[in-house]
Amino acid sequence: MKSIQFVLLASFLLTATAEPIHRIPLYRKRSSQSEFISAAASSLKNGMMGGIVQIGNPPQNFTLAFDTSSGFTWVRGTSCLGENCLHRMAYDPKNSTTAISMNHKFIMDYGQGIAFTDIYLDTLRYAGLSVKMPFGSAYCMKNFDQGFDGFIGLGRNVNLTAKGIVYAKRDIPASGFVPTAYQQGSGLGSSQFGMYTVNVGPGFTQDVESSSQIDTVTANNNKNNNNTTTNASTASSKNPNETPNTGSTTSASGVSSGVASGGWGMLSKRTYNNEPAGYLVLGGIDVDAIQGKLYYVKAYEDNGSGNWAVPVHQAKFIHDLYFTVEKHSKAVLSTSTDVIGLPNKQADEFKKRWYAVYDEPDNTYLIPCCLMNKLTSFQIQLGSLTVTLPPHYWSHPRDTETCCEMCRTHIGRSDSDQDYVLGYSFTNAFYAQFEDDKNRIGLAIKKHHKHDGLELCDDA
Repeated sequence: MKSIQFVLLASFLLTATAEPIHRIPLYRKRSSQSEFISAAASSLKNGMMGGIVQIGNPPQNFTLAFDTSSGFTWVRGTSCLGENCLHRMAYDPKNSTTAISMNHKFIMDYGQGIAFTDIYLDTLRYAGLSVKMPFGSAYCMKNFDQGFDGFIGLGRNVNLTAKGIVYAKRDIPASGFVPTAYQQGSGLGSSQFGMYTVNVGPGFTQDVESSSQIDTVTANNNKNNNNTTTNASTASSKNPNETPNTGSTTSASGVSSGVASGGWGMLSKRTYNNEPAGYLVLGGIDVDAIQGKLYYVKAYEDNGSGNWAVPVHQAKFIHDLYFTVEKHSKAVLSTSTDVIGLPNKQADEFKKRWYAVYDEPDNTYLIPCCLMNKLTSFQIQLGSLTVTLPPHYWSHPRDTETCCEMCRTHIGRSDSDQDYVLGYSFTNAFYAQFEDDKNRIGLAIKKHHKHDGLELCDDA
């Protein structure tokens, strides 16, 4: 009897003392713009997730897109008056009693999209978390679509002391939102987080009426499964003394990006229904959302780039195109682009094989609609994990009268000779887990998924 009582007591103490995970519901976006409903090409782009973030005291509200390609957060500032800055909420440090200027600039380059920012230290509030952290107030924005005010960096900490950046003597704290929230004791049980959609439908945002609604899951669901197995959006920094221009740009990493393509339209206070379209999970793992195992891949060591990159050993379109993968190739998981970006030579092979037309502004390939049913699954080996992604996750066939009509895919170019980018047409297919403390990424099949050829296989 005593042993039973001891076990029950230990179980109670574990549940009482462990930090719960935060599961934040994300709701389907509504838009008054008809093209988001009627035009298939536009609706391809609505897979980004985002939420309402408050900055400063008193709080100023912003719609920020979740970006795993970088740990740098930025928002439009009041001094940003160019055409690309219009119709967005702007951060005003003069209206915040806690704003501290870091007296230097930082440029976040996503390729085709670029943000020139002044760095401030202020309080960010999201999902019940209050975090004092550095972020960029953009004084110039270029090539971003409408519908959001900036990005919240869910990547790893960005090296804000990169060569060529001029800084004041004041030290700059870490930039990553989740690890900073954990380190500051904001209520997270760990620095890990995950994202998953309920389906692979149109875009997501945190509903205005439900912005304070956060599910908490007890320690029983916060266990770490150690026994389970932009265009490319690789962001980079540039010299802030460079004069902003309106011409095309290329990131220092050699990867160009159609960042946040498709936009969101305007936020509505209501959604089509009350069912969440997805969840952001902070501080642990929502094991109830996973079917089978969570498979981990060791990430590349954090080099200050802020992104989540994993090694690539093989890549192909099954029974069709077999690519030669360069040694030390890597793939960046990015939620700020829809594109599966192939290295230059492989992208050219895809174009030739399918008589494709390259849509440069969109960074995607269009192929004759009559060939869409001949596409085969994309398969890529990340570390020891082989991932198979059927065509319907990254292509959009439609009935046409002639073979001259073109249909869109999410396949594009990474503008790198060896590296890949896996945008949200890839990540939205899975439960995606990011663990900074253990330097790894996890993928799992989502609960209630019906077999359609989507597969994860650990070859270790």
